[in-house]
Amino acid sequence: MVEERHIVAEENEYGRIVLMDSITHANEEFGPGAVLIGGSWMGVVPVSFATRYHPKAVLCNDAGVGVNGAGINALYYLDGLGIPGAAVASDSAMIANGRSHWDTGAISFVNHWARACGCEPGMSVREAARALLRWTPQMKEDAPSRESREVVYSDEEGEIVVADSIKYINADDEDRVICVGSHGGETTCGYAVDVSPRGVVTSDGGGGRDNAGTRGLKILAKGGIPAVAVSVHSAPIGDGLSIYEDGVVSVVNEPAAALGLRAGMRARVAAMEMLRRPK
Repeated sequence: MVEERHIVAEENEYGRIVLMDSITHANEEFGPGAVLIGGSWMGVVPVSFATRYHPKAVLCNDAGVGVNGAGINALYYLDGLGIPGAAVASDSAMIANGRSHWDTGAISFVNHWARACGCEPGMSVREAARALLRWTPQMKEDAPSRESREVVYSDEEGEIVVADSIKYINADDEDRVICVGSHGGETTCGYAVDVSPRGVVTSDGGGGRDNAGTRGLKILAKGGIPAVAVSVHSAPIGDGLSIYEDGVVSVVNEPAAALGLRAGMRARVAAMEMLRRPK
């Protein structure tokens, strides 16, 4: 079970700066009018969980940016909603760790509204967050909900399901191989363990500081669940179908290695090998 930590880093007459290990942990109490710093990647999929609560600004990890700029594509999404957004360099802060972003994070990219608030690449996360806290929100409208998941393979031995976020995986996916657009950090894999899948494929989140983008694979290994992560330069983070179809494996955990899975394999081949493993 993933603990949904909410840390109020600072609070003053302008509002609150709230840290969370996943931006999907935003809620009615920790969201409205706050500057949210999340350990998720700055993608539309996770950030859309937060925008429904009308935050003042959003800061998330750039996940190494990756193919098609998928690690930071929510910056433009936030621009359209009138919300300042800033991405944090993955080599400066641990993905899936909000406190790390606050303590050591450095800004790598900003959107139009964040720049209007005085934020620039190279600033510390603390400096940027404090500038954004003084912002008067310009939220235009509620963002539409977005969910994408589908079963891409099925036979008598089981099924492979793809989803753009681990948050779209549920109890129905027990004993399935799940391919998710999320990073392979501790929050993602903590959710995956609860489902008891037959195997897991994630993005490597660009690796980043202390290899935080894949350190969750060890959590799955403890449960005997094979898991691999694919390079952000082979498939866009946040796109479960592309992770499955285009992904190239960069990291494997011990149970996956025992099946013969290795870096350089195609993700869809790895997923099929997981599906064929004995129950």
